[in-house]
Amino acid sequence: MGAEKRKEKRLITRDLLKGELYHPATCQYFIVEKVRDVSSMGIGLNINGYLRQGEQIRLGFKHGRSHLQMYGYVAWCSSSAVESSDDKTSASFMMGISL
Repeated sequence: MGAEKRKEKRLITRDLLKGELYHPATCQYFIVEKVRDVSSMGIGLNINGYLRQGEQIRLGFKHGRSHLQMYGYVAWCSSSAVESSDDKTSASFMMGISL
């Protein structure tokens, strides 16, 4: 990550449930482990895989009987080591999505 490029205020999310990220180019699904923040132009996530900048994606979230889908592209992605409950580290990536 380089210099701050946000043009809008980002809101921290506490109640947004986990979701999934679909990468159409490879037909892969990734688990959205955490939604870090959101704005009308983008969303910050932690996911269980790496995607390159510019890759097109589809995000999906379920809340009760409602299903929300968003389309966008990867603005940036970087590695983030996370400790799991059994004291081992697992691969996790921070990602910025432009909507």
